[in-house]
Amino acid sequence: MDDPAPGDGGGGASEDGAGGRGGMGGEGGGGADGVTTVQAGGVSWDEEGTVCVDPGAQGGAGGQGGEGGSGGVFAGACEPLDPVGANVPLPPPGCWYSSIGDGVFRNGECCYEFTASCGGTGRPFLVGERARTAREQRRDAGGWGDAPRPDLAGLGEEARAALAEAWLRDALLEHASVASFSRFALEMMAVGAPAEMLAAAHEAARDEVRHAALCFGLASAYAGAALEPAPFAFGGVVEVTSDLAELAARAVREGCIGETLAAVQASEQLAHATDAAVRSVLAAIADDEARHAELAWRFVAWALQTGGEAVRRAVAAAFEAGLAAPSPSVAATDASADALAAHGRPGDAVVAASWRRAIAEVVTPAIRALLSAQATG
Repeated sequence: MDDPAPGDGGGGASEDGAGGRGGMGGEGGGGADGVTTVQAGGVSWDEEGTVCVDPGAQGGAGGQGGEGGSGGVFAGACEPLDPVGANVPLPPPGCWYSSIGDGVFRNGECCYEFTASCGGTGRPFLVGERARTAREQRRDAGGWGDAPRPDLAGLGEEARAALAEAWLRDALLEHASVASFSRFALEMMAVGAPAEMLAAAHEAARDEVRHAALCFGLASAYAGAALEPAPFAFGGVVEVTSDLAELAARAVREGCIGETLAAVQASEQLAHATDAAVRSVLAAIADDEARHAELAWRFVAWALQTGGEAVRRAVAAAFEAGLAAPSPSVAATDASADALAAHGRPGDAVVAASWRRAIAEVVTPAIRALLSAQATG
């Protein structure tokens, strides 16, 4: 079966037949769900798409006006785009350009195929080595927009669009975390984990429902349209492992690293945010993610005590791989940077710095303490 074609200006089709998320100004490809590639350090993925710009804005040579002075034929060549240049359109939220190809003139614009590296935090829902999310949809009525409304005064159209996309991406990842914690609870039952951990996993799933609703509410406010998740495409089967070493390694990546970074990042976003609605959302998320990270650390400590050397090797390897994630490159400062920070989006440089501090000051010392305690226990 052939892969579905990507939408015009959208992301490429994924390996399992689900289309990628749309690029700037584009629609996503075919398929029922969003799929991202998990690499390391929480949730990381590569995104492909198309970005188009007005050739006149580049200062290139334009064509002669057509009949009646409208239209015209572009006579110059599309100029190269610098991935970190001041005039390049913003990449998808949470992403930074890896490469931008040669421009092709199409429908009155210069269009460029790009590849972007993207990163996020939190507990993804994994299918194999890929993180799966639902797609978004507009709604007439529903329960996924429960959030205080941010103050939109002073926000330009571009800033509102960027904020809508950023909060929508968070909403879809938080929504997927509900499924991840639900599966984690089943897997803890399969390996005989303590009752208090099982109860905490169910509480965490409920937290993620609330987080998703809050983020969808903010995304809807910035987009000016009611947004919610489309049905989640599980594919008919949800795999549950009873291999303690495998489960502990995944808890390292998704919880000990991913959710620790999520808690630190939310706290960093909160420190920069000034909008009251956004601050209330981030405060709730930061507190909850810290508890979720604590659950992961407790579970891994229990797994090390229970499973012996096989679990220790798996946990050590997972920590090593999980700390190998690249940091975001720093894009050119945008005129709307202050406005975005006020609404909880302080920028790649701030996020990257918070990740580095969390790894150096929290994750790495905790790893050493955990592994050394097990080795001497």
